[in-house]
Amino acid sequence: MNAFTLITLALLGVYFVWLAFFGLRRHRHLVQGPWLFFFRAFFPNWKFYHAAGKAPRLYVRAQGADGVWGDWQRVYARIPWRASHVLYNPVVNLALNHQNLVDHLWSDVQDLPEGGDIRERATYQLVTRLAHEAVRGGHWGDVQMLPAASPDAPHFQFELRMDALLENERVPASSELVLQSPVLATWH
Repeated sequence: MNAFTLITLALLGVYFVWLAFFGLRRHRHLVQGPWLFFFRAFFPNWKFYHAAGKAPRLYVRAQGADGVWGDWQRVYARIPWRASHVLYNPVVNLALNHQNLVDHLWSDVQDLPEGGDIRERATYQLVTRLAHEAVRGGHWGDVQMLPAASPDAPHFQFELRMDALLENERVPASSELVLQSPVLATWH
């Protein structure tokens, strides 16, 4: 064997030893800090690959001026594909970033210590703003975030649900509630 092959095998061996001792053990301490949440938006939540079939989804509802609550609506982008998206697709990237934020909130709910308050997390606050934007009539380019927005609603609420999705269907087969926000006032 030549020197390059030996060095490569040695590096692979060191990597697998490191992985066995440090990478696969259960981490007790999560690296936390408010400034770290700024970087999370650049990376997908890899827990997506742990289980197929269920995915976190954001649902919102708004209270009308008469005090009657509307139906829960899912905030999930269905942006039509265009050939130009291959080279330039900021609208799709924004929608994917919003869904990534919902995935991170789900992850934070799962990692929340006993007695912790999810409302203190940056992801919760960002999802609150996303839900507010959707209720007020936000768009991803030409596509509305909600089929029926309520721009004049005085209050709104959001839920984080785990939806079991069926292929080629827009309606989830089942939905499990993970988090429900308190009633929140809208702002301008």
